[in-house]
Amino acid sequence: MTNIALVGANFALKGYFPAIKKIKKFNLKILCRRNQKKKFENNFKIENNWRKVFLDKIDLIILAVPPKLQLKILKHNLYYKKDIIIEKPISNNYSNSKKIFDQIKKKKIKIDINLTYINHDLFIKVKEIIKNKSLGKVKKFDIFWDFVSQDLNKKLITWKTKEKDGGGIKNIFLTHVFSYCQFFFGKMYLKKSFIKKIKIKNLTFKNYIKCEVNNKKDVNGLIQINTKKRGNQKHWIKINFELGHIILYTKSKDWTKNFTLKIFKNNKYTIVKDKTNKDFKDGRSIQIYKMLKNFQKKKKFSNLNYCLNSEKEIAKI
Repeated sequence: MTNIALVGANFALKGYFPAIKKIKKFNLKILCRRNQKKKFENNFKIENNWRKVFLDKIDLIILAVPPKLQLKILKHNLYYKKDIIIEKPISNNYSNSKKIFDQIKKKKIKIDINLTYINHDLFIKVKEIIKNKSLGKVKKFDIFWDFVSQDLNKKLITWKTKEKDGGGIKNIFLTHVFSYCQFFFGKMYLKKSFIKKIKIKNLTFKNYIKCEVNNKKDVNGLIQINTKKRGNQKHWIKINFELGHIILYTKSKDWTKNFTLKIFKNNKYTIVKDKTNKDFKDGRSIQIYKMLKNFQKKKKFSNLNYCLNSEKEIAKI
């Protein structure tokens, strides 16, 4: 049995809590959150000081906290060397992320990061198509992600909208895209970028980013992310190959559910539907469940490299 400590409030409860409950070998021993008013019917301990978590018999600590606090906890763990799972970005800026990554690596601490799409079955299917070259070599790709940002719409000034605190659409959304691009195509490099901004309470925030990127094999790509006022999010990925192309897309309220993959070859196409387990209310919990189930098998720094390399390029925007 693996004893778990879950640190965080909103996403900790919406995303991680349902996934942890589904895994028989996981025992949630501590839930650490500042708000003590919410009542739970479970047998775990409620704690409001994350430092006390390290003093208990915990095998795995899961963090769903803002990037600045996450950095503090990661530094604290350099002494205790607990297995740990974190959220992206690693910290509030690339410089801090690189420093703590190097320290974690030196201490040989087992760590993983929740990069939602890398765990998605259809994204893994795309990776297999690229790897086995069933459509030949990749020529180019286009990505468009159009989503509602409730924080920007409500004109909230929080860490989620402030880039210096590790928030903003650049750090939260573009990190996702850069990370799965590296999962698909290898290390990506930013060639050119263009942004649009909006003003809230005399402060400016990015609400549209366009990036031209490539890798060492000369695969070129165009990435666009955009915030909108209302409606379902649209996430569309097209990859052109020598012998055809694929389109992976969704139009849904949920970030990860209802994706469809179309594979085009020889003037015909095959449709692959998302058969992901629909038991979870929030689709992100589905991918978290897979990540947690695979955590013991994974290499120490697999997904963390994707995120760190993404943060390095995104810092240039």
